[in-house]
Parts: sequence; C-alpha cells; structure tokens
Amino acid sequence: MFRTTRRHVLRAALVGVVGTAIAACTRAGSFSPVPSAAPGSASSTGGKSAAPVTITHWDWWVTQGPTIDQEIRLFQEKYPRVTVRKTTQVTDQYPSLLQLAVKGGTAPDVFLIPGTPDLIEQIGQGWLRSLDQWATAEWRATFPPQSFAEGSNIFQGKLYTAPFDGPSPWLQLYLNDRLFRQAGLVDARGNVQAPRTWAEVSAAARAITRAAKGDAFGWGFGDKQKFVLPWQMMMCQTSGTPDAQTSFDLRTGTYTWASNPVFLDWITFFMGMKRDGLIVPDVMSIDDETARVHFASGRFAMLIGGVWVQSGWTKTNPNFTEYTVVGLPHEGPVPTSYFYRTPGGVGFGIASQTKLPDEAWLWFSWLNSKEAAIRWVQAGQGVRVFPEANKLEYARTKPYREYMQVALEGTRLAPAPNLRHPTMDQVKPQQTLPDIQGILEGIYTGQISDWKGALLDLQNRQNAAFAAAIKDAQSRGIAADPAWWRVPDWNLTRDYVQI
Repeated sequence: MFRTTRRHVLRAALVGVVGTAIAACTRAGSFSPVPSAAPGSASSTGGKSAAPVTITHWDWWVTQGPTIDQEIRLFQEKYPRVTVRKTTQVTDQYPSLLQLAVKGGTAPDVFLIPGTPDLIEQIGQGWLRSLDQWATAEWRATFPPQSFAEGSNIFQGKLYTAPFDGPSPWLQLYLNDRLFRQAGLVDARGNVQAPRTWAEVSAAARAITRAAKGDAFGWGFGDKQKFVLPWQMMMCQTSGTPDAQTSFDLRTGTYTWASNPVFLDWITFFMGMKRDGLIVPDVMSIDDETARVHFASGRFAMLIGGVWVQSGWTKTNPNFTEYTVVGLPHEGPVPTSYFYRTPGGVGFGIASQTKLPDEAWLWFSWLNSKEAAIRWVQAGQGVRVFPEANKLEYARTKPYREYMQVALEGTRLAPAPNLRHPTMDQVKPQQTLPDIQGILEGIYTGQISDWKGALLDLQNRQNAAFAAAIKDAQSRGIAADPAWWRVPDWNLTRDYVQI
C-alpha cells in the first residue's frame, strides 16, 4: 500500500493514464552490463543457440522510451544475434492488452509488470516464469539488501522479478522561475523562494496571479484524462498520512478519508485557491501533457509532476530550463509524514510462454544491471535501486540535481507485515465507486457540496469492502487476521525497523 514512484502507482491502481509523458535520452557510454560468463547470464554469445533470434519487449513508457531504445542498441552491439523488438503500449490499456496477449499465446518475452491484476494473480494465472534458474545467489548479491522478499517479488520461494526504481517520492513540486521572479518571490541572492507549506503555496499563487494581471496563474494541472486531481491531493503525503493515494493507515488498519483531518484540510485549502482565482480556469478540459507545456510556456507557476516531466520538456520546450524542483509542500512547518518504501520491489518479468528464455533473461539482466542503472540516472530518468547509480554528480542539470536531492531525502522505510504474513496479499477488496477521483471531480466542479460527508461515505464503503474481503478470504481457507494490518507503534517520521 506504499508507493514511492510513478511506476508503483501504475502498478497499484493504474489510475487512468497515470502519466502520458514524453522524454529525452543521452548516451552515457558503452558499458557491458553482462560480461562473458557472468553469473546468471546465458552465454557470451547471447543464449544457447548461435542462430539469430528476436525477442519481444513491452512497456508503457513514453518518457523513458528513448533511454530504453538506447539500451537496446547497446545490448544488440554486445549480442548482435539477439534483436529486441520493443512495443510501447497505451498506459491505461496496458493490463488488458497484456492479458489478451497471454490468452492468445502471444505474450511478449519480457514485459513491464502491470498493477492489475496483482502480481500474485499474474503468477497464479501463469503469466510469469520463475527466474530461479538464472538468478543465482551471486547475481542477487549485486542488488542492495532487502531487494528480494517473500510476498513482494518472491512467492512460495520462487523469484519472479527484481526492483527497478530506487526509493524516491514519485511526485515533486515544479516552480516556473520566471513567474516567481516576476512576482518578486526571490531572496537576497536572487534565488526563487520555494513554498514549503500550504499557506506559502497560497501566498505565492496569489502574488504570482496578481503580478501577471490575468496573463498567468499561480497553480495549474490538467485532469481531462481523470487521474491528475488526486496528484494535487498528494500534498497530504507529507502532512500526516502514510498513504495519500488510498488513505489506508497501517497504524489503525483502516481507510481514513474522514477520520484523518488532513484530507478535508487539503480540500479546504485547494478549493480556497480555486475560489480566489489562483488556479488555471480550464484544468478539467486539458490533459496532463498539455498542462506541462502550458507550465513551460509561462501560463502558470506551480505544477505537481514527476521526474519524467524534465525529459519531456527537453522535447516539447527545449529552451525551457529556468525551473526549480522541491519536495511537496506540507500543511505544517515541517513534514509529519513521508513517501514510503518497503523491502522487495517489482519491475520487469519474463513471460512463461517465451520460447527464448535464455535470451529473454539476457535482456532482463541487462536492464537490471548497475551499468544500465547508471545510464538511466545520467539520462535524467530517475533514481534506481542501486545506490552506486544515484550520485548527485550524475545529474547533468540543476533541476535534475534538485530532484535527486529530494529523492535521497524524501522517503522512509515503512512496515511490511505482508512479508511475515504472505496470505495478506490474497485479500482483495472490491472497488467501490465513486472513488477519490470521482469525489474530487464532484467537489472541484461544485457537484458535491458536503465535502466531509463524501469523504466519510467513501471511507465507510472502503472499510466495509475491506472487512468483507477478509471474511471472504477466511471462508476460502486463507489465513487472514485483521490484526495483521495494524502496526500501532509506527512513527511516520522515522524508518520502521522490521522485527
């Protein structure tokens, strides 16, 4: 229930199109991530056969696409007999397209694992092949501690994937420096005065909107694709909730949309900015990509987004470099919660249907090598699971260095009770509608006036669905104790020590 990156969000709920982003890539050198006779690799010639072969690769990455393309070029230089044919699918259709491919016997050899169905269901339905024949102890030792864990990427003792991303807040606040300077929001050195609290956000948005005299606004986003409104609410993530995406709180084992006052506080704050005319008027009719272009063009001054927006601007607005990256603002003077990470992690997998398992592993291990991770970071695509890759010196621009600083400071270790009780993952609450996206739409457009009542209704429905899912699991003979979902001694501001 704790996600630290945009990719985790796509897995957890595939919230609409959670990010139709764009990207750029720079080549960082021709390393050889899989040396001859490397532990866990197939062979120095690329598999067991000497005949040319083609393996298929699926993901939903647009922003990161050029970087993956560069890795394919480097891989094929090292293993010229293996061709990688990549397909980038539409984000919100990815799970259903993959399911159809599996049913039709045409699953890609290597694919980015989606969030629906859950990983354990994908394994149960035979989508994924175990990596154990290649993923030796020596290969696993190249990863940081706690990279592999039962209930995360190991099920019934078998490994199916490896963590790809490094721990980082998957969303940050982006500031248009020109608009901040135009409003006089700079310090004595001329540096932009970044807002750290919600109150400072409102004050900055007011100053910017006033200074622009109708030509620009303080805040903007694009919710046409119906997934970005909850991103705005992610300011609660640093303000006293362990999970601003779902409101589930492991301290109590319940959904807390109404019982945790931070969510209503945020709605009051955000709707106040709308009431005062500080937010771009057409946010509900433009999409996220358009909003990012508008931000770069100076239509508004503050945008919540992920690291992918940086490489996107190099493509859509290549001359736009004057922006600042900071962590998400918090309600009070200091953060009272953080983004969280847990042991294990999910990334790519190998299809059980593959007819070229050794070649598929060769490509999988290349993607998951330290050398490829360094190139990924150098290309500005985010942090990776390997600490050696996440050096500030690899940041080639000021904004990317600022992002990396936020990433290195903005997460904490969360409890992971499912590692002790793997059957927790078999408890599947039914979705209940309207969800938080629908409720926020109703509030923002004025169709819902009882904000607290709407949050309480969602909280009650989700808690009822959760209780029913536990009872259903128990009726099927699955061990499930509600107490497993409660960790009352968790301090949200510190790393949780797993006992």
